[in-house]
Amino acid sequence: MIVNKKHKICVILKDVKLCKNRFRREKGLFGYVKPVAKELKVKEYEFYKATYCGICRAMKKHTGALSNVMLSYDSVFLALVRMAYIEDEELGSSQCRCIAHPLTKKTMLNTNSALEYTARAFAILAYYKLKDDLADEKVFKKMLVSLSRPIASSSMKRANMPALADIAREKLDKITELEKAKCSSIDDPATLFGELLGEIFSGGLLGEARLVTYQVGYHLGRFIYCADAADDYEKDRASGSYNPYVISYEGRELTPENKATIRTALLLECRQLEAAVNFIPFGNKLTCENIVKNIIYLGLTDRIEFLRAESVEKKED
Repeated sequence: MIVNKKHKICVILKDVKLCKNRFRREKGLFGYVKPVAKELKVKEYEFYKATYCGICRAMKKHTGALSNVMLSYDSVFLALVRMAYIEDEELGSSQCRCIAHPLTKKTMLNTNSALEYTARAFAILAYYKLKDDLADEKVFKKMLVSLSRPIASSSMKRANMPALADIAREKLDKITELEKAKCSSIDDPATLFGELLGEIFSGGLLGEARLVTYQVGYHLGRFIYCADAADDYEKDRASGSYNPYVISYEGRELTPENKATIRTALLLECRQLEAAVNFIPFGNKLTCENIVKNIIYLGLTDRIEFLRAESVEKKED
């Protein structure tokens, strides 16, 4: 009986880990907002990982024990930005065990208001991503999403942020309408997604803090939508799936000049994001500041290197 119970627990953990890993590999709303780890100091990278683990623990507490299967490292950027506005809370950490690493203790950031907000907001964003993924034509992906959706639905309800959930539903429904109408302008859906992330980053804040964080989320959202569309160009071109770039370029293979045009627009979005981040009052939170700036100066630009690789190779030839 004991052996059977242990076996069942191992199977459950294995399935949860498989689901979690596959979820992290999905692009779309997630997968772009990461630092270039080798350019971080050791203590900065450790803080980055501790923040991720802190969000994971906060999700277990506030949005459900299994909600962390939907967690990705992109959430850390939101937490770091929100932590800049914490005044009366220490950013301490502790050594804890978790279900994913039961044998060794992991450094986790202690719970604070920024981590709790990130856990709740990310649960809402993850739910609507899964809902959107149900329209995917891939059978296996639909099955995976169907299995994950009950967890996401429960987590979204436990997040208890109805106003933010309504905004997410409104913005993503409008994006879906544009996609169904085969909108050829990348700017329209990208702006809607930017507005969604703007609301997520600034939720609950007031005055200048709200203005600054809204701009951070807005330009990050536009970057993510446009970068994802560019990344999926060849796949969508072959499958006939909606992609505003495919419509704009009439399904032709992208030339080096086309890629350069898209890349320039994305870099301009990064510059707008950088300008907004420069208004964040990090104060003595230098570790948070360095990680955030690593992500926007290095991480985001690294994710769009594919747009210039071909032209660079031709120049070298």
